[in-house]
Amino acid sequence: MPIITTKDGRNINSEHVAQYTTLRSGSVKFLLSTGGEYIAEPYAEDISEFFIPVIPANPGFVAVFAERWNDGRFYYRERSVIAWRLCPAGAYPVFEGYSGDGDDYAVIIDPAGGVFDSDHNLYSTLDDWKREYEAEANQRESASSDVALSKAA
Repeated sequence: MPIITTKDGRNINSEHVAQYTTLRSGSVKFLLSTGGEYIAEPYAEDISEFFIPVIPANPGFVAVFAERWNDGRFYYRERSVIAWRLCPAGAYPVFEGYSGDGDDYAVIIDPAGGVFDSDHNLYSTLDDWKREYEAEANQRESASSDVALSKAA
């Protein structure tokens, strides 16, 4: 149940909003399921986010984030998937913990151990995916360094 916080200090349960309209002034007119209306200026710029259904994830879904450090080593971290946002383009994971550093995961591990990426590519194990991921990253780095060398010559 996402809560819409307004600048005048009120909190509106998004599940009680039957309809809303953004006014020219920047305020929003909320028609509530109780039959009442409320006009306020929410803190959020895009309140449509509050009306995307979110359902709990089954236990065991884990997202894997990958990055390459300056020394060339790969670093992997995992975060539990606690819910799914049901958007028109598909279901997107919601992770535990603070998400200020972005939610650009590399793959999801399902409770049965299957590994899949956002392009729906399936991998037998996490190690299989890591081998392919690192090989592709090394190939891209090699190609970009070849281009840099040819420009320098």
